[in-house]
Amino acid sequence: MRSRRVIFAGNRFFVLKEMLDVGMNIQKILAVQGSHLAKELITRNIEHIAIASKKEFVEYLDALEFNDFVANGCPYILPPTHLAREGKRFINIHPSYLPDLRGADPVPGALLFGRDSGATCHLMDAGVDTGPIISQVCIPYSQDLDASLLYQLSFTAEREVFHRALERDFLPVKTQETKNDLLYYTKKPDDLQIDFTQSAEAIIRRIRAFGNPSQGAFFTIGDAVFKVYDAEIVTNPYLLAKIQDYEDNTVVMAYEKTLLIKKGSGYLKLKNIIGDFSLVETGLMLL
Repeated sequence: MRSRRVIFAGNRFFVLKEMLDVGMNIQKILAVQGSHLAKELITRNIEHIAIASKKEFVEYLDALEFNDFVANGCPYILPPTHLAREGKRFINIHPSYLPDLRGADPVPGALLFGRDSGATCHLMDAGVDTGPIISQVCIPYSQDLDASLLYQLSFTAEREVFHRALERDFLPVKTQETKNDLLYYTKKPDDLQIDFTQSAEAIIRRIRAFGNPSQGAFFTIGDAVFKVYDAEIVTNPYLLAKIQDYEDNTVVMAYEKTLLIKKGSGYLKLKNIIGDFSLVETGLMLL
């Protein structure tokens, strides 16, 4: 594949760096404007085209001559007509263990729903993340994962599936299975809002799913927004002996950007909170 003319498009640098390091014949780089990739290319003085819209993206792609198109974090879905051109391959590197967690936000989706994640290199077809699989790496779900760590693990897995795919000259090994329990996940604004009627475990999954600095799960008190970046369950015997003193979902303590909340048979500790703590007092019930 190193002799084939390649176009790269996306929003992150990690896979592209591997492609450059192995000497692939990259004709053009299409970088999402303002993305991590665009900033990295500017810093490294690497020539590229900044893309701000799907219209621009399709127009640039139409004007380019290439054999292989490689996408990694490209937010624009190609029209099906681009995927049927003779002699051209369209390849995507997606941060999930396909066919599960198709869609734009598989990393928070894996944490939110407690699913395995990873990375998959696949051929593109007219569907969204549905094409034949070339190579895969699985990252098993575990409760010690949060968004920041899983993003980093996913970037590592993406580099790994790229090298595995390169060894096979990007030839697919299997089609994607059809299962009834597959998730498609693209986040919605409401997904970041903490629902205190849920279990402590479900609340922690939500906070960890969006716990990286650019996001943050949140709750509100009146019009005030409180962003939460970490959480854990507390079962200290001294506190448990006082459990009957508090109603469910009430604030037991508020201190140092932290809230301790009575939740079920234990306590939920919300940590690294950004918000106006003057609005929080012991006994306040969170809804």
